[in-house]
Amino acid sequence: MAPRGIKTAALALIAAMMITLICACAADGPTWDAITPDETPAATAAPANPNEERMYDRLELMRHEELVDEQSVMICPAVADDEYGYLSTLIAIRVRSRIRSYDYAVSTAFRIKCNANGVLSMLISFYDIETDELIDKLPITYDLALGREIQIQDCFEDGDGAWRSVLAARVQSAAEGQNMTLLNDIMPIEDDRLFYLTGAGITVMYRPYEITTGLDPWPELSIPLSNLNRWLKDGGAADRLLNTEDTETEVPWDEYGADTEEMNGDLSA
Repeated sequence: MAPRGIKTAALALIAAMMITLICACAADGPTWDAITPDETPAATAAPANPNEERMYDRLELMRHEELVDEQSVMICPAVADDEYGYLSTLIAIRVRSRIRSYDYAVSTAFRIKCNANGVLSMLISFYDIETDELIDKLPITYDLALGREIQIQDCFEDGDGAWRSVLAARVQSAAEGQNMTLLNDIMPIEDDRLFYLTGAGITVMYRPYEITTGLDPWPELSIPLSNLNRWLKDGGAADRLLNTEDTETEVPWDEYGADTEEMNGDLSA
């Protein structure tokens, strides 16, 4: 372990670099203080009135980089908007926790999948620093109306489990349409199944060898929200995206780009 003086100097240097990066990105706009590894997450926003319709502006995002436990590099999005700045803490704690589950050095990259009408959905990729091998993917979706991260079941009406089989059938059709070799039929969607939202669809994710061979190591199967309209929770995140009048959300603003952009956590359109 490094001497305390050296460790302190190193952390001070990292903090200075992060402040310089943030200032360069934010310019005259809102700023965000770097998250310390042991920071307790801020309180989430009060849930919105479910009877009150509200349109949300796109969040102003920036790139946050941090050294975790002196060996791993965490790159993730941060939220510059003052009202929703608490999301920066929640995102960093979520990603940092996953990094610490590995007993070797890793690095992360991210891609924003949806930033519209109160929905922030992202996909975090984890790489072995030594080999550059992709070792894990973590989708995270926040609903600003609820002030918290949501799971796939939060997108659908309570008490009606029909959506689980319906979505599974749509996913199987999508896989077959891609000529994917399935190891078995797609089972009804369970709670906490990996997923993310785009402006026009819901993408269901599976881990390597969970449903198919190693030829498709990280299956991501997207289903249009319009095909699931009957089962979407009224006023929920997916329902708001389906019914938004902002047609730009049909093509998320930064979902496309070269792989090198994804690895660098690029936020440009």
